[in-house]
Amino acid sequence: MNEKIHRVLDDPSRLDALSRFIVGQDAPMRDFETITMMAAERFAAPIAAIGLIAREHKWFFTHIGIDVEEVPADSAFGRFTIAGGETFVVEDASAHPEFAANPLVTGAPEVRFYAGAPITVHGQRVATLSVMDTAPRAAPSADALAALVRLAGLAGSLFELHDAARRGLFSERSLSHAETRQAMAMRAANIASWSWDLASDIVDCDETLRTLFGLAPELPVSGRDIIAAVTPEHIANLRQALQGALLTDQDFSGEFHVPATGRWLLGLGKVFERDAEGRATGVLGVYIDITRTKQSEEKTRLLLRELNHRVKNTLAMLQSLAGQTLRRSRNDKEFTVAFSGRLQALAAAHTLLSDREWDSIDLFTLLRTQVSPYALDFDEQVSVEDCPPIDLDPDEALGLGLVLHELATNAAKFGALSRSVGRVVVTCTEDTSESRVIEWTESGGPPVKPPKSGGFGSILIARSLDKIVGSSVEVEYPASGLHVRIRIPKTVKPALPATA
Repeated sequence: MNEKIHRVLDDPSRLDALSRFIVGQDAPMRDFETITMMAAERFAAPIAAIGLIAREHKWFFTHIGIDVEEVPADSAFGRFTIAGGETFVVEDASAHPEFAANPLVTGAPEVRFYAGAPITVHGQRVATLSVMDTAPRAAPSADALAALVRLAGLAGSLFELHDAARRGLFSERSLSHAETRQAMAMRAANIASWSWDLASDIVDCDETLRTLFGLAPELPVSGRDIIAAVTPEHIANLRQALQGALLTDQDFSGEFHVPATGRWLLGLGKVFERDAEGRATGVLGVYIDITRTKQSEEKTRLLLRELNHRVKNTLAMLQSLAGQTLRRSRNDKEFTVAFSGRLQALAAAHTLLSDREWDSIDLFTLLRTQVSPYALDFDEQVSVEDCPPIDLDPDEALGLGLVLHELATNAAKFGALSRSVGRVVVTCTEDTSESRVIEWTESGGPPVKPPKSGGFGSILIARSLDKIVGSSVEVEYPASGLHVRIRIPKTVKPALPATA
């Protein structure tokens, strides 16, 4: 008998049901206390309880007339109830060979009579409903035992009901959490969801859609409102995509622009409902904000056009540099050194422009890049005075970069940068409202003598700015130090599209 009892108590299915459906269940105790009380009243018993029996112990879910909360499974009367038939009865436990030495019999509450019925939950016997007395009793009547079985069945039904309610609440919470997470993700990605009732033309949508289309938050939205908000040249394609989806089961998609908000949207949708005759009655889908992608594509196109323009200009400039350097070089070595330096100057300017996506370079950054390699100590020897921030466009940066390179190499060989005490001062002024003047003034170097023919590169300096219409270069040779005045017209460069 004990072997059978252990096999039943240790059944994994029974223990799993006990763990899943009973243990930790926050069921209202009042319902089960009522059942316990009804059992006690039916038997006129001083003790009644609903007990849950695990592998090693039994604890009382509800109890009347007993202060014990938990007992070892091996001393529980209920183990026989679980392993037996519909009921299990002990008329006098003190005379019963199985229970005479039981702690519940020899000690408090000194049980003598016991009658119990198993409580079945989802097909598994997981608990017992029992009545007990401290005095021996005769076997209960069949009606009394049938009533105990019915009450045990009611308790099992209550456990299943509360488990179903608990799992239903859990599913509802999980669904709510999932919906909340989805809504947050869609808002973060600027994705609007909608459903369109074709019969009424009403669009059920979220606030994100109203924001993307610039629609009033308090007014209903119709399909006509959506179409009217789209740029006219995109309406035909949008209608065509929608019409195709209405006639077939294929998804539709289309890109379009909303002038009111400046947004580019990608629409994705599908017919989800048709009437008995196959006509579409409901469409649902999403609108995805692709403004950043569109702006990035446009910016890339502009950059490629700009790069193509710059490459052509740079090749023309290199051709001019090569010719001028060759004409003024006395031998191959001199040509190689001079031309390599000028290529490096162009490369440095290109690197700066590339880092800034060919937008603009501030004057001081260009000055430091071109002059630093030829100064003994740039911060000590070169200063910029009275210069407001000046942004140079790519043509200005490439041309002025070459000029600064020529000035720096000349200063390092023959002028102020050839001595530690030499100084170069760069100043900026506005000659007129339409032009800027950048002046390079050297001091502290060797005495300056005017060149015999054409200077150290004044022609090259002037031609470096050929691409800038209206520019000019004036070179003076006072004994105190070289002075160069560069005039560059102000230009207004169209801005690349900003990323929203």
